[in-house]
Amino acid sequence: MYKREFDVFLNSKKPFKSIFFHGLCPYQNNLYAQKTLQSINAKNEEKLLLHFDDYDFSSAKSFLSQSSLFEDRNILVIKTDKTIPSKELSVLIELCHKNDSSYMLYQYFGDEKKAKTIANAFVAKSSAFFVRFFKPEHNEAMALLLEKAQSVGLKIDQPSLHRLYLAHSEDIALCANEFEKLAILDKNITPADIDKMVYGLGNVSLEEFIEKIFKKDDLRDIFTKVIDEQGDNEVEIINALSSYVSQLFLFNAYIRLNGQLDAQKILGYSPPANVINQKLQLSKKIDLKTYKNLFHTLVDTEFKLKKSSFLDKNAFLLSSLIKFQSYL
Repeated sequence: MYKREFDVFLNSKKPFKSIFFHGLCPYQNNLYAQKTLQSINAKNEEKLLLHFDDYDFSSAKSFLSQSSLFEDRNILVIKTDKTIPSKELSVLIELCHKNDSSYMLYQYFGDEKKAKTIANAFVAKSSAFFVRFFKPEHNEAMALLLEKAQSVGLKIDQPSLHRLYLAHSEDIALCANEFEKLAILDKNITPADIDKMVYGLGNVSLEEFIEKIFKKDDLRDIFTKVIDEQGDNEVEIINALSSYVSQLFLFNAYIRLNGQLDAQKILGYSPPANVINQKLQLSKKIDLKTYKNLFHTLVDTEFKLKKSSFLDKNAFLLSSLIKFQSYL
């Protein structure tokens, strides 16, 4: 099932014995594992965590086979990027199904191509279910981060969350890890605080780099610095640029359809007025044919970066960005 279906499932308090979590969002994988354990009021002394290489079939089987003592339960949590052999998995699921006191959560962080085979073992007749997490859309990511911030008492608004999200190349887990550091400030967090505490005074943010792209500045010197700071993750740079272009296009289209701008309806939050005005003016300067060329360049670049193993990715990305600028 998908996340929304699982939200309904959890809220309905329907019984389950085994659950398999997988997908493209490790943060949600861990978040929903916590929610699932909370839904059954799991106690620390009832749980056995087998983390990555700790998994051992004999230990897992023995733990789930234990009879209930003093009404305690046997709650097995497996967190790994490896697949469990089908025969072993079937045994563990069946043990949970037959033993009233046994439960299993299998958190998988490995190759998604292999996840479908694993998911096939989790069938409702055995009170076993699987949940697939996709990379969240921007508004959903903001909601997840806001929920996390509120849970740790961090006061942060949507524009600051957005800036943090871009700073960590749309990685929710990395953003959430910053909350403890930001909480030290003991104040309402602003975009300026993100620049200082997350980017660092000497660093170049992705958003700043993107602004230079649209100003048609020479990218060669700053490009090396950005690549170093992003850890040679060229695809994330393209994803951030694609997100920025998508926002500009939405601004352009909304104005055409409605005659006025409502950033809240377009983005799901209201950035500072100067940011809205900057994107609005830029969005109106780009015609539809140019938007088409920009999107085509980004999609083609992302595809080749992901598929070609014999590519100098840094050089290819720089040449693609220069081509991107040529359409502006």
